[in-house]
Amino acid sequence: MTTTSHSRLRALAAAAASAAALAYAAPAMAQGTVTIGISTTLSGPIAELGQTGVRGIEMAADAINASGGLLGKKINVVTADDNTSPATGASNVRQMILSDHVAAIFGPVSSAVAAAEESLAAQYKTPIFFHTSNDVKLTTDDFTKYAFQVVPNTVMEPRAVADYLAAQVGDKPITIATITPDYSFGRDTVSAFLAALKADGVKYTVKAQETPALGATEYTSYIAALIAAHPDYTFIGEYGGDLVTLTKQAEGFGFFEHTKAMGLYNRAELKALAGKAPADAIAWNRAPFWAMKGPGMQKFNDDYHAKYHEWPAAWTILGYTAVQTWAEGVKKVDSFDADKVSAALSGATVETIRGPITLRACDHQGDVGEYIGMITPKIDPKYGYQIYRDTELIPASKLMLTCKQAEALQPKP
Repeated sequence: MTTTSHSRLRALAAAAASAAALAYAAPAMAQGTVTIGISTTLSGPIAELGQTGVRGIEMAADAINASGGLLGKKINVVTADDNTSPATGASNVRQMILSDHVAAIFGPVSSAVAAAEESLAAQYKTPIFFHTSNDVKLTTDDFTKYAFQVVPNTVMEPRAVADYLAAQVGDKPITIATITPDYSFGRDTVSAFLAALKADGVKYTVKAQETPALGATEYTSYIAALIAAHPDYTFIGEYGGDLVTLTKQAEGFGFFEHTKAMGLYNRAELKALAGKAPADAIAWNRAPFWAMKGPGMQKFNDDYHAKYHEWPAAWTILGYTAVQTWAEGVKKVDSFDADKVSAALSGATVETIRGPITLRACDHQGDVGEYIGMITPKIDPKYGYQIYRDTELIPASKLMLTCKQAEALQPKP
């Protein structure tokens, strides 16, 4: 999974789908219902991202159903575990399209799995919405008219971190190390981060770059190599349970006393670390519940807390808004027809609990920003774990590729 190329994934998915393609029919809604599907990671070290994403999908469907449904139909949600495997993800999506007759697919955690699912969604003309996986290739190299991304991609997110760091260091020369999972997300994120630092005029030297496998359980050798490099800053591209494991092992080595860390510390990681997250580390988050001011966010937070007795993860909020995005498209055309919905959403602005999101016609990338701050030294008494202090939103206008740049990377007709 970590070494399979995007082109090979597309070829495998297309070949596997071709045998069933002739038998495919447009989504057939049962009387009074319409089905949507999500195949994502529900087991293993990054399962929390998938599980809380599913919660967001289901809560959005429940909210729509409670208001009379979508075009008068109740939304039914089907889910499956992809085991972080592109082949499994593709198989799940094929089943959902051909057997469950889903009207829309909501994407997985892993961008490698997302690439396989995107190809199948295009094969069967089914809209797909990426709310966790965020490889820029999904809207460039692999772009199809049925795919939409409502999270900052792997150019936007590291650009936000670079922008924040540039403001911190000014003209001071710095040294940097990186550690990211060894697959497209990790490699693309690091490349974009370093390129953005250069564009921002930061004077930096890379001292070390480590690439453990996704799902690694032992980071000792990587931590030792990073400590030996003595970087001023360490960019950590790990996430989910992998980030928690790395942080705990690094803390045992006194790693955070040797470098200023930068990482994707979300609610789940901060909660799992129970006050042991690196204080004053630079942290970023796609949808931090404590900092977002969109319409309906406070009610959503309260509703989620009442139902699950905890505060929502970013992945829950993002999943919820992905369903809102699809539903807006359906309402615009008064139809579940995939081509009509996709055409209506291309270039459209949709209203969500995060605020309005515009999906650019050139690449269907949402104009969503990234939140960045520093991890508080102490546990916040209201939430029971550390959050960020001085959280700020880096707007999408400073982060996105231009349409010309995105289109240059897309498949030619």
